[in-house]
Formats: sequence, structure tokens, C-alpha cells
Amino acid sequence: MEIKQFRKKYDLELISASNAEIILGRMVFDSLFGKPKFQHAGMPHHIFNAFLDAELLLKKDWEDFYDEIRKTPLVEAHFAESVVNVETSMVTDLEYPEIGKLENSFELSKIRKFTFGDLQARVMSSLMRVRIDDYLEQLKKNHWEDYDGKIRKVFMITELYYGSIKIVIEREFKDSFEAGLKNTNLKVKNEISSGKSVEYTFDHQDVPFAMRIEKVRTFNG
Repeated sequence: MEIKQFRKKYDLELISASNAEIILGRMVFDSLFGKPKFQHAGMPHHIFNAFLDAELLLKKDWEDFYDEIRKTPLVEAHFAESVVNVETSMVTDLEYPEIGKLENSFELSKIRKFTFGDLQARVMSSLMRVRIDDYLEQLKKNHWEDYDGKIRKVFMITELYYGSIKIVIEREFKDSFEAGLKNTNLKVKNEISSGKSVEYTFDHQDVPFAMRIEKVRTFNG
């Protein structure tokens, strides 16, 4: 599945270059054109950083907010399907952590199937949305001139989706695949053999593969 197809089917953004530091409230830039960007010159990485920079939050309050949003619990994700399939030709484009390390010693083109299963999500709570909205109103009222020119295309992550990685390969590549795993931090959670194929399942390691984003400019708690 291509990124545009993923967006159309699930109304979510596939995260091309993901890591465990991508959390709720993270700022996303120019996401409507190509891959989402998580950095932009002169802009904070997280919405709470914008409030801290504008002196709307004390450092202690910023730390408490950050800690609270990091602890947002994982819940079952409600997709129409129980797994999300990714075209094998796109696996390299995903730049998913550890998978890139696997590529150094195993040709990813040999993967027959790549999916995300056991789907879970972290969703920004209604209370947190209201609190962020209140601070945004203060920002717009007293500090908007600092952000107005840059914030028009800025988005914020309000939902994150996680899934265990499932990889299917031909049995003939089993030895080379497992040799490649030794160069990564991927730990096999489950292994199933059937006919000429082998399926490996790996834990998501708290790394999201998809996100829902909302425009900061029009965000409503």
C-alpha cells in the first residue's frame, strides 16, 4: 500500500521515518506534500515547547505535561481489518527502526509479506485537548505574531497507532534472514512455518507506524 492509498483508506498518515520519540502533541510540518517532516527551522518540536517558549508554562508544568502525555495508555485500535498490509516495495521507504539495520545483511526485496498486526493506539484525551486548546488561545492572543507566518501549515499529532511487525519469507532464506536479525535489536515474538514460508512476529517496541494529525491553527479542544 502506498502512502497516498493509506491516507485515503484509513484517514491517517503513514509515518515514513518513525521512532519511539514520536509522541502525542509532536509537531508535523508540510505533511500534505510528500513525507511528513518532524523538524522545521525556528519552530518547536512539540506543542508544549511552544507554550514554554512563550512563557505560558513554567518549566515544572512543562515537565508534568510532557510526562503525562508520554504515559497515555495503549488501547485497542479499531481498524476495519485486523492487520495493515504494506507493499513489500515500500518497506525500505518506511525507514522503520531496526528494519534498516536488517537491510545491511538481508535483501528486503526477498520479503514476501510485511504487515502490522495486533493493532493498538494512543489517543489524546478530551481533557488534554481542552488544556492544549486553552493554551493555544493564550498563544493566539498574546504571541501569535511570533508564529503566524509559520503555523499555517503546522499540524499536531493527536493519535498514534502501533502494531507488531509480521514478516513472511520463503523458507530457503531463513538462515540468511536470521543471520541478519543478529545485527538488529529485533526480538522474535513468534515464529510459524507453513509449507515453503515462514512468518516472524516482532514487538512494536513502542514505535508508531501511523498517526492522525490536526492543524494547529484550527485545533479545537
